[in-house]
Amino acid sequence: MVRHALAAVLSGLLLAGCVTVGPDYRAPAPGPVALQGVAAPVYSAQSPVASWWAQFDDPVLEQLMHAALSDNLDLKVALARVRQARAVFVESRLDQAPHVTVAGSQDRRRQPDPAQGGERVSSETWQLGFDAGWELDLFGRQRRAAEAARADLDAEWANLVDAQVLVAAEVARNYFELRGTQKRIAVAERTLLNLRDTQALTETRWELGAGSELDVQSSRARLKAIEADIPLLEMAQTQSRHRLAVLLGQRPGTLDALLQPREVPAFAKALPLGDTTGLLRRRADVRVAERRLAAATARVGVATADLFPRLSLTGFVGFLGGDAGGLVNGANKAWSLTPSLSWAAFNFGSVRARLRASRAQADGVAAEYEKTVLLALEDAENALSRYARQQARLAIVAEQAQAARRAESLARIRYREGSEDFLALLDAQRNQLAADDALAAAEATVNVSVVGVYKALGGWGQATASLPPVAVVDAQ
Repeated sequence: MVRHALAAVLSGLLLAGCVTVGPDYRAPAPGPVALQGVAAPVYSAQSPVASWWAQFDDPVLEQLMHAALSDNLDLKVALARVRQARAVFVESRLDQAPHVTVAGSQDRRRQPDPAQGGERVSSETWQLGFDAGWELDLFGRQRRAAEAARADLDAEWANLVDAQVLVAAEVARNYFELRGTQKRIAVAERTLLNLRDTQALTETRWELGAGSELDVQSSRARLKAIEADIPLLEMAQTQSRHRLAVLLGQRPGTLDALLQPREVPAFAKALPLGDTTGLLRRRADVRVAERRLAAATARVGVATADLFPRLSLTGFVGFLGGDAGGLVNGANKAWSLTPSLSWAAFNFGSVRARLRASRAQADGVAAEYEKTVLLALEDAENALSRYARQQARLAIVAEQAQAARRAESLARIRYREGSEDFLALLDAQRNQLAADDALAAAEATVNVSVVGVYKALGGWGQATASLPPVAVVDAQ
């Protein structure tokens, strides 16, 4: 009997590792990408620095970025998922080896003994040793499961990279929007000073009989309209500060002292893009989708292996006796080896249904991959186009603001001299405020568009700079 068991073991070992059923995965090979938008004159082929935000030469932004990439809670969640996927992968690899556990048991019973005429007798059995179990991976079910777990781990790593890109982009976007709002507040407050001067001038002219009450009330109405806009801008400023604090893993209000108003000009240099042909290899979301496809393909192999028999071995090595005191001695040595074979021979309908489901899932994941590629290309083209158009718009708005300021100055002089009515001055002041406000918003939008470009290009080397090594992930 032992010889037959050993023969079964040897046969299984010969078969194991030789057959792995199911499709072998071949990763899609994304070719070089030719982006249309890179030909715009606002771009250069020079490669940006790894930390793309350093090009703004803003120490506050630099400080915020380092804090966010270290303490952001979304990144901590993503890192925890990496550790979880790593543990699942390690477990799936260990499933391919024998499982050995220490076992000890005591069995006490009292039952009728037919050999003694049905008299009830007591018996006691002690057992101490090692239990072992091993499923021989004849058709690659466990190897495919480990392959899927490895792909899931890679996907979580790519998810962590993608999360870092998104966090960096969110911090920069909110920072530039905050600076734009602060500049709009400064424009409104500066306009209020001019309007108060105009209000005093209209009241003086009215008292001297050179003006009218209409001029006074119109000036006052304009003044109050600007005063009413400032609380809305201050509310937006507060919300941006709070959002930045949360992105850094801190409570709202913590960064208020750091985020006092500061002049941040619009990005005015040619934006360095480097080589954009490798966009799809650089985008972490594309890598996530590709790894998900690899995992789904491997799970088709797991489902396919269920069509074939499973061979398992269980055994025991230790001591077996009726007395705990003398259990561990040579006379009580015992061992057992039990091969077992299981096969869903009469349940193929369910097995094939699961196989069809896994194939359909793999087809869906393949479509998701193609969709992710298209969305990545769309995102990149839109970001490139948006930045180029915003730079062109900024130049026009700057000229508009300069002309509006000159027109307001001329209208004020002519009103003082009495050669122009107040409505002309009021209209000039309204145009100046609108132009200066639009200029502040356009400058912020250009900087936000820079963020969008680098986010669409995968963040360059920024995302991998702060990734913890695998050893750190395993140790935590």
